[in-house]
Amino acid sequence: MKIAILGAGAMGAMVGAYLKKGGGEVYFVDPYEAHMKAVSENGLFMEIEGHAPETVRVDGATIRAEDVGVCDVVILLVKGINTTSSVQNNKALFGDGTVVLTLQNGIGNADLLKRLLPEENIGHGILKSSATLYAPGKIFGRDRFPDSPAGAFFYPLGKETRRFDTYRRLVDIFTAGGFIARLDENIEAIIWDKLYNNAVFNCPCAILQIAPQDFISHEMGTELYKHIGREVCAVATAKGIPMDAEDYWTHHGLPSIPKGPVTERHYTSAIHDVSRGNRTEVDFLNGAVYREGQKLGVPAPYNETIWRMTRILEDTYDLKYVPES
Repeated sequence: MKIAILGAGAMGAMVGAYLKKGGGEVYFVDPYEAHMKAVSENGLFMEIEGHAPETVRVDGATIRAEDVGVCDVVILLVKGINTTSSVQNNKALFGDGTVVLTLQNGIGNADLLKRLLPEENIGHGILKSSATLYAPGKIFGRDRFPDSPAGAFFYPLGKETRRFDTYRRLVDIFTAGGFIARLDENIEAIIWDKLYNNAVFNCPCAILQIAPQDFISHEMGTELYKHIGREVCAVATAKGIPMDAEDYWTHHGLPSIPKGPVTERHYTSAIHDVSRGNRTEVDFLNGAVYREGQKLGVPAPYNETIWRMTRILEDTYDLKYVPES
């Protein structure tokens, strides 16, 4: 199976490496030229929690889709703000039968893809894993969250698609490579489950420039977390995806955080985006919760505020206060 990873940063590179280990013909396509050059010349160096470090050589790593050509599967892992342009600018990867699987954060990416591609060719899902690109061609990460039975979940958008066997083969290739992936027809609920974690932590922590553990350990952070989370649960429930706010607080909030000395701080992806002056994924996280709430008549003022504050932050990077030396 010929597979392109469109958006082969930290997460895309990890996913692609496991598919290569499982026997796939795998190509990375990403605009980060130094990263693609390093992978092309030296392979991808992976340090995955619980596993020995290893180098995986994929079949190609390039900034040009034309170097790869039409694929059986394109896995999309660019930021949501780049979904449309990435597909339009990399048309060489797509044929009439190409399956396009979005494993991006948040909600709304599959709807963007439906404007560009046949619905029966689209799959959607989520990653319950994490990775960081700490140098070109080098990542460290976790192939599965401790509370998750798998590192990836996905399902065809059109459930009657003729491409279903392609998804089964993807699961088999992932499994052969040592990465747990599952086909799950309840994928919408799983996507909203991860959206909950992203909404309560990702951009709120970016605005404050602190780690999630520090945010939720503060009395006011705890209250803000609860308000944001309740809105996510209310909107999801109105969509027909039951989510109990108190249950989510118990299993994802402060009661679930291990007590004791803190030896390591994890910072959200949005903090890294803000520190580099880049756009975040807030439109597909808190912004999406707010928009879905508007459609359903469910108020989401806390998510709306996080969305608006993050967008202001993104639009005013060049106006930041700099103390006089």
